[in-house]
Amino acid sequence: MTILLVLSFLNAFWNIISSLVMYLMSPIMVEMMKNGQVEGMMTSYSALLGEEQMQMAMDGMKIMAQIDPKYWLFQLILFVGSLVGVIRMFKGNKTGLHIYAVSQILMLINASVYLYPKQPQSNFASELLLTLIFILLYYLYFKRMETSDNLPQNLDQP
Repeated sequence: MTILLVLSFLNAFWNIISSLVMYLMSPIMVEMMKNGQVEGMMTSYSALLGEEQMQMAMDGMKIMAQIDPKYWLFQLILFVGSLVGVIRMFKGNKTGLHIYAVSQILMLINASVYLYPKQPQSNFASELLLTLIFILLYYLYFKRMETSDNLPQNLDQP
């Protein structure tokens, strides 16, 4: 259980930072794409990356520039909620599971609204499966803790 919580903590913490950076950088990236500055920067890396890798990077940046900055803001808020849920679960508080689950489900909805329509290949199925696995494992852990708390403490007495 501790390993899952640590993984969830690291995921939330990393994504809080990346969502904040992307929210702040989105308008700048869009402007750089419009001015052709990104292509100019990427041509200097073409010898290092190769033409195919450079084109993939450019395509990725074009997709990122099309994403509404509200997506990153919502992700930031939801990852903060996820982090709060993980910290509460770490302390044994079952409400942390609810906060975590709601945050994760809202993240999938947020991506379905802002991100997946712009991506040629969607990761929705794998992200949904991973989210459900983590929520289920956390749920089973708290369920087991509830049943172990309800067991009689002294088995010698009737």
